[in-house]
Amino acid sequence: MSTAAHRRRGVALREAVVAAALEEIAEFGLRGASMDRIARRAGTGKSALYRRWANVRELALDVFISTMQENLPTPEASSGSLRDDLLDSMTTLAGELTGDLGIVLRELISEGAHDPSLVAEFQNRFGLPKQVELVSMVQQAMARGEIPPGPVDPYVLQLPAALIMHALVMTGACQRTDELAHIVDAIVMPLLAGSSLGAAAPRASA
Repeated sequence: MSTAAHRRRGVALREAVVAAALEEIAEFGLRGASMDRIARRAGTGKSALYRRWANVRELALDVFISTMQENLPTPEASSGSLRDDLLDSMTTLAGELTGDLGIVLRELISEGAHDPSLVAEFQNRFGLPKQVELVSMVQQAMARGEIPPGPVDPYVLQLPAALIMHALVMTGACQRTDELAHIVDAIVMPLLAGSSLGAAAPRASA
């Protein structure tokens, strides 16, 4: 191991570990991946990994969530157009899931079928916070007059990410940009413009 690798700390070390974990899991799968090999790929000692992550599963989940949190648009960065914000978010998500990160997500989904705690952690750390951000985007759009104010069917809010992840799991690839634009223009925006709720449904309103 080089002297430079020994000196790697902080952001540089994390970036190296993230890249190494993505490569390792893409090659060997979640259950076949090794913390030892990830450490070697990252040019660090395995003790540096175990100080933060107990196992490959925990590392994989953290890599996926942190990467998405860093790259997906937030309500604070709104363009002032709900349509453009939705398309930007979906395009970014689809782009991030093209390649090794998409393989990691598929591995996590597969593992989640046998591990309810993994599903719960994924929802608490990623799914629910992103839904809250989407509600905020919709509320801002209502305040601007882009869509009518009032309750929104929560299933409509789940559609953008759900359609992308469904394509990834079923076909191994996400939609093209023109397909994502069609989803936004022909499905999501019309549903948001005319969304209604049943009496017992949870609400996301202005």
